Amino acid sequence: MNFVKTYVDGLDEVLGKGIPESSVVLVSGAPGTMKTSLTFHILHANARNGVKGLYVSLEQSRASLLDHTEGLGYRLDALEGTLSVLDLAALRKRMTGPVEQPWLDLFKLYAKGLRSSFDYRLLVIDSLDALEILAKFANVRRDLFDLIRWLRDLECTVFLLGELPSDDGSPGRHAFTKHKEEYLADGILHLRLARQGEFGMQRQLRVVKMRGTRHDTDYHALVFDNGFKVTRILA
Repeated sequence: MNFVKTYVDGLDEVLGKGIPESSVVLVSGAPGTMKTSLTFHILHANARNGVKGLYVSLEQSRASLLDHTEGLGYRLDALEGTLSVLDLAALRKRMTGPVEQPWLDLFKLYAKGLRSSFDYRLLVIDSLDALEILAKFANVRRDLFDLIRWLRDLECTVFLLGELPSDDGSPGRHAFTKHKEEYLADGILHLRLARQGEFGMQRQLRVVKMRGTRHDTDYHALVFDNGFKVTRILA
């Protein structure tokens, strides 16, 4: 089995060896847990090592996304064409025709079509919640099953970003997805903001599930300081 490195200090060790190639991984968490930044880091770091990646944004404009990621030190122009950002909303606005292209069909058209000219091996979809709303899923669980099955046929490693309500790390919270799609995915990375002391908050990450690896299932501190790092939580 081949593995995709995250290039996050400490995370590949938590995962065992990395993320098994061609996995569909849910990256879920509340707003502010750095889901976008973490997955962009994985794509950017792999692109620096010659592995092509595609970031598909359904909510944030391309300009806004790049402004955010460049502020963290991830410059697209520093790569040699190995990372592409697709703003699907802007693309759809530019399309003209007698019949409006359905969102899901448009996504599949470009995701599949780009493989012939830009053979990406990593794909981020930001976000699953936006795609669900825009594509007007009639039966969410069935439509998610069909989507994930279609994504597997792409034969690349996929990261699906999913929004969860704010969580302070209190005991008793066990939902990592909104629609039980955790049963469909190969892996789940859960990000949260946990209370530290009376006033502090700490970003934390847990590998809830990752098929094909012997991974650590504890929560770890997720720190960003000129790059991401995953460390043990100190009592």
